Amino acid sequence: MRLQAFLNRVAQPAVNPRAGLVSSASLTLATRVAAFAFSLATNVLLARSLGPEGRGVYAVAVLIPALIGLALQLGLGQANVYHLSKRLLDADELIGHSFALAAVLGGAGYLAVWGYITLTGAATFAGIGTPYVLVSCLALPFTLLVIFLQGVLNGAQRYALWNSVLLTQYASPTLALAAALIFFGTSTLAAVVAWTASTAITAAVATYHAASLGRLGLRLRLASLKQLLRFGLVGYLGSLTSFVNYRFDVLLVNAFAGARQVGLYAVGTGLAEVVWYLANAAGIVLAPKVASTEREQGDRMTEAVCRVVTLLALLSGLVLAIAAPFAVVIFFGSAFAESAWAVWLLLPGIVTFSIARVLSMYLLGRDRLRVDLLASFIGLVVTLVLDLVLIPRFGFRGAAVASTIAYTCTMAVDLRWVVRNSTMSLERMVLARPDDLSLLVRRVRQSISRG
Repeated sequence: MRLQAFLNRVAQPAVNPRAGLVSSASLTLATRVAAFAFSLATNVLLARSLGPEGRGVYAVAVLIPALIGLALQLGLGQANVYHLSKRLLDADELIGHSFALAAVLGGAGYLAVWGYITLTGAATFAGIGTPYVLVSCLALPFTLLVIFLQGVLNGAQRYALWNSVLLTQYASPTLALAAALIFFGTSTLAAVVAWTASTAITAAVATYHAASLGRLGLRLRLASLKQLLRFGLVGYLGSLTSFVNYRFDVLLVNAFAGARQVGLYAVGTGLAEVVWYLANAAGIVLAPKVASTEREQGDRMTEAVCRVVTLLALLSGLVLAIAAPFAVVIFFGSAFAESAWAVWLLLPGIVTFSIARVLSMYLLGRDRLRVDLLASFIGLVVTLVLDLVLIPRFGFRGAAVASTIAYTCTMAVDLRWVVRNSTMSLERMVLARPDDLSLLVRRVRQSISRG
């Protein structure tokens, strides 16, 4: 009963927007820490059981449905956040469209992949065997449903439920992979099957939580769909370019340098992106808060969030840079020792992109996603040009350098617009104040004591 009461308190919007934002962000960050533990366990299992080459094949296999799913989601997750937080559409409507569109779009995506492989008789797809791709792409309807329903939970500001889905998203692959290794041995295909099964488990948990907000069912109303797509397509293009910006290089590394280099790069990026957990935790909470409050209040909240994220990203990045060579060998084995280079070369860009992530969520709340789309597109162009120049010569190290430069360009574009078109200043966004940290520490302690 005490646990349920705690979840109910956290799930409801707070009276003080800034205090509520910090409390919700602290809960989300705590969940991200737990998620990191599961992610680390998954990566250790993969590295130790599959080796660099098998780990590389696995990385490409799970990346393919992620790219296809991103192309198919049409920005509907972000549209759900905005329309529910602004009370433009009710939860029943958004949940119904989420189920219908996940089934239609996900099914169409899988049939397209299956049809291409069947008609061409191709033995490989994106440089790996087609069986891996056919299994991983079965996850498409489930991944889309999770994205759409997480948007509903986020728009309703039910962060305890949202975080429950997030934790399942990271814990289920670990448990499914462990079971697959026990029963089927060290097989890359078994690992991909386990990942696909974990997406179905996550979708089931998201469905269970969405049922507390509205009726489950299928809906496709043209007027509502137009309204969602009108908003979502701009954010969709931005998300598409952003994701390609920080994931497409895996395919280029595979094409130019081979699966072993992909495996080394995947381990390095997995460690470096831990720093993003801070920005992601704050950004998830920030977007609906900015959308549901007055502009001045939203600007002050964004400044506080950006200050704290900048400081914590710098500190955690410094710690990770020092620990990287030891952590890589201890957790993943000496075969992955070179992965420390990916961590070192990516960290500057990870820090700057943490700031860009906060600004992106602010722009979502302000309905200015066109700015973020421009920033993402510039970052994408920089990534592709530098990848084609650097990867053939330097392998995954070249990809890491290209990503760092591109992330920084993305941040610069978002930052320039925000400073010119809001009441925020660069100084108030990046220089942390004592009261920011004291409030964060106080909220974290309260969450721990209540939990």
